[in-house]
Order: sequence, then C-alpha cells, then structure tokens
Amino acid sequence: MNPVAPAAPAHTGPGPMPGSDPREAARIVMGECPGLPFLPELPGRGPGADLAGRSLAMLADLPVDVSPRGWRLARSRGRLARVAADLVDRDGDALEEAAELARDPESEPRAADRRLQVRVVGPWTLAAGLELPGGLPVLTDRGARRDLAASLAEGSAAWAARLAGRMRAGVRIVLDEPMLWRVAAGTVPAPSHFDPIPPVPVEQLALALCRFADALRAAGADEVLLRVPTTSVPEAPALFTAFAETPRGETPLDGLCLDAAPLYAARSHDALDAAGTVLGDGRILQLEGAAGAGRPIADRAAAEQAANALLGLLDRLAAPRYESLARLVLTPTEGQVTRDSSATTRALAGVRQMAEIAPHIAE
Repeated sequence: MNPVAPAAPAHTGPGPMPGSDPREAARIVMGECPGLPFLPELPGRGPGADLAGRSLAMLADLPVDVSPRGWRLARSRGRLARVAADLVDRDGDALEEAAELARDPESEPRAADRRLQVRVVGPWTLAAGLELPGGLPVLTDRGARRDLAASLAEGSAAWAARLAGRMRAGVRIVLDEPMLWRVAAGTVPAPSHFDPIPPVPVEQLALALCRFADALRAAGADEVLLRVPTTSVPEAPALFTAFAETPRGETPLDGLCLDAAPLYAARSHDALDAAGTVLGDGRILQLEGAAGAGRPIADRAAAEQAANALLGLLDRLAAPRYESLARLVLTPTEGQVTRDSSATTRALAGVRQMAEIAPHIAE
C-alpha cells in the first residue's frame, strides 16, 4: 500500500451552458470549479455566441463577416463579428468579476497550479467551415489556411492570457476539432461537386497541430489540449495517430479530450489505445461524462460507483492509478450542462464529488 494518497483528478466543465446571463454562468463556474474554471459559452444568446463565432472574434487582424452559408473572410469586420467580439469580452469580464467575488486568499490555489480553460475551434475545423471571399472553404487555400492559423493562435492565446492574468491563473486552451477526421478523409462538404476538397495526409495534420500548439504557447498559453470525436463514421474514420504519435523533433500537445462513454463501453479500441498512450506519456486526459452518463451524478453512492468505473478504465488502459489520477480532468457531458442552471450546477457538483472520492477508493 502506498504511504501517500494519490492526487485527485481535476474537474471542470466542457464549455457550453444554458441561458443568456454571463454573470449567472460565471457564478456557477467559480462556485463548482474554482481550481480549473472554464470560460462559459452561452450559445442561447443567438448568432455570434456559439463557439465558432467567439473563436472568430478572437482572430488577430483578420476580419470576418457573414455570407448566406455562414462565416467568411472579409475586408472589414461585419456587424455580427462585432457582436461576437462584444459577447466574448462580456463573458470574460463576468468570469473575472465572479472570480474576484469568490476569492479566498487562504484557500485559493496558487497561480502556478491554477488554470483557466478556454475552448476554441481548432485550426482545421475552422478552415473547413470558414469561407474565402469567393465562396470556397479556407481549407482549399494553403496560404489562407496558414494565415488563419497564425491569426487564431495569436489572437486566442493573447485574449485568454489577458483574462487569466487578471484571474491569477495560467492558460489552458482546448482546440475543438470535430471535423478533423473528415479533413483527413477528404469528406468535408464542398460548395459544389466540381470543387471537391482533397484529403489532408495524417502526417501533415499531426505536424500542423504541434506547430499550432507551439504558436499558442509563444502567444501566452501554458497548455494546449485537443478535443476530437471519440467514435467515427465509415466516411471519416478516426486517425488517432494525428495526435498520439508526435512527429520527430516536435513538441507534443499537452493532452486529449474525449467523450468518455465509448471508452467505458470499449466501443473504440483506437480511442482506448490513444487514451492509454496519452497517460503513458505523462500527458493530460480529459474525459467528458462518467460511466452510464445518461444522468448526472446525483449523490455519494453514484459518485462512488462512477469513481470505481473510472479506476476500472485506468486498469483497462494499463495506466497506474496513483500516477494517472493526477493527470485526469473530469467534466460532465455537454447535454448535462445545457438544460438549465440548476441541472448545470448539479452536473458540475457531481463530477467534483467523483473527483474527490476517486483517490480514496484507489488507496
């Protein structure tokens, strides 16, 4: 038996929250996730408040506007882009205010240990969804793709670093890449059949992600995690080598975010292998949802059951419990935190309880 109890996993939220009041959302975040607060996303406020809008609002010196099909590069920032920028600034101000109101100098985590988590659309998914002025996706133009990535890295990291500095925290950026497997497979929807979008080799994806993470760190981020779909479809198979196998000479990303349900059910062996590789390399694994995650964790008995399932998952990954628990981050699923404020609070409190119990069960 180890003489020292293992460290508890961290706990936070996936990002989206219900309602339209940034102060209420920030109060919930700081009440339940003081050690790893996340920037709330309130897409219910309408266009520009979704993750794509707020990510585009953080671009440095690269204006965007809307087209009949979505967002596009433009000569000047359009009205909806200005709305998006105003909304994300309000969210940051509300979170800073809530952090100050909740501050307890005696129990507050040290700045060196605390992180502010900010989620943005990753460079590949953003390039697949953002149009050039002519209507084709940025993904089809190598130069535009490079400019977009540079602007996103500089702008998002600098914005997050300013807010984190005011909150006495470091910066963790989560790159949300729901289209990554489609980019690799060449199945990103094209404007017409005459302009198909070719696949991007997985080696190029891996190299670009590592260098994008380097650019984020250079602009102020402390850690960079990648969020990708845990499962895939036949026309876009998952290629976890884009993350798990770091190109020679490159600095790896700091962690991986996955929907946990397929891991607990062993429905994706490639995802299980990638999760095991991440923990084996000493990197961060963020799991969204607990075993049987149809409902939030409601009481201590449910938290103990979820913690036992988590330890069983670590055993399946051949990841030592004592070393691995400290590298885990637990969150509810998006569905559990987007119903209403009370459900959000219960879901966040449930993963906090699960995180607190897990080390005691592991002893």
